[in-house]
Amino acid sequence: MELARIEVVGRGISRDVPPGRSLGEAVKELGLRTVEYIPVVNGRVVTWDYVLRPGDEARLLPVVSGGAGCEVCGEEAVYNYLGISLCREHYIEYFEEKVLETIREHRLIRPGEHVAVAVSGGKDSLSLLYLLNKYRDLLGIELTALVIDEGIKGYRDLTIEDFMRINEDLGVKYRVISYEEVFGHGLDEIIMIARERGLPKYPCSYCGVFRRYLLNVGARIIGADVLATGHNLDDMVQTYLLNIVTNSLDRILHLLPRTSGADHPLLVPRVKPFYRSLEMETTLYSVLMGLYPSFIECVYAPEALRNDVRNYINELEERRPGIKYKIMNSLEELIEKLGPGTVRIGSCRICGEPTSGEVCRTCRYLDSLGLLENLLRWRSRLGIVEG
Repeated sequence: MELARIEVVGRGISRDVPPGRSLGEAVKELGLRTVEYIPVVNGRVVTWDYVLRPGDEARLLPVVSGGAGCEVCGEEAVYNYLGISLCREHYIEYFEEKVLETIREHRLIRPGEHVAVAVSGGKDSLSLLYLLNKYRDLLGIELTALVIDEGIKGYRDLTIEDFMRINEDLGVKYRVISYEEVFGHGLDEIIMIARERGLPKYPCSYCGVFRRYLLNVGARIIGADVLATGHNLDDMVQTYLLNIVTNSLDRILHLLPRTSGADHPLLVPRVKPFYRSLEMETTLYSVLMGLYPSFIECVYAPEALRNDVRNYINELEERRPGIKYKIMNSLEELIEKLGPGTVRIGSCRICGEPTSGEVCRTCRYLDSLGLLENLLRWRSRLGIVEG
């Protein structure tokens, strides 16, 4: 029987264990305390109830600093990275101030703006929604959660439940827009249609294009001035390297902390308040604040090239802590050298939405799937203005 492997990063502990039981149970049998680690399996952060499968590679990232005390108060530290050790109370303070400073430094959100928060029900988007709601009066903003239901059975339906549960306490108004409502089919059915037609696109290609399209349109529908996403620093460096690997350098300007909508009247500016926050940091914050959802992996995720890039960067970070910040600095320097105005944006000849080509990718994909008329009928029914 093929085993699973558990490795404690930086502590010389590595064990092969039988699959079929939770990671938490296996870790406790090794004499380790789950409170001291963030669990990562096959490059993705999971929860301790994740059931190990044959061949899984589990890495435990130390969070508690091995008995070291908080540098502020001396209490047990829950965060120890690049020489900074903080207890629960001071870590939460540190993380929130870091995000607020990012917002101030890059003028991501301005007083009086209506902010749409793209919420998937995952740890990053729930943490962002919680934090912006906590400081909405300080920031002087109006807040609405925007949820896109792609129609992925056993995944998105469950993450939306996590959002609804958290939002019972937050009380943030929200809007749900589904693929089925707009395109006539959820992603599961769209992928079946694509395969029946012999189309070469991966599921994530369709999903990413359609999701970005609906986030922009949805933000306008609810009257938002900006769209805030939960992309963290890890997401930024992964996308940066993906753009290099796939020769998509023209997309690098989309990785700005605030993407201007000035180039097109229908393009809602996008902001990334977690732009300078590591995934490890957003994960720890979500755990400490009781926001961490049950771990559910999208069934299509293993097919994505991003998984390979994520694993590579995480392995580099394990060997050379701080390398993610160095890659991020490289990205920022490149964006500065490219300068503003490099990306030219026009209007899609079919739907009128912003695009760098004659026809946007959403319309091209839908046309190849035989679903374009569904989108146009939905736009007409809602009276969505074309550019």
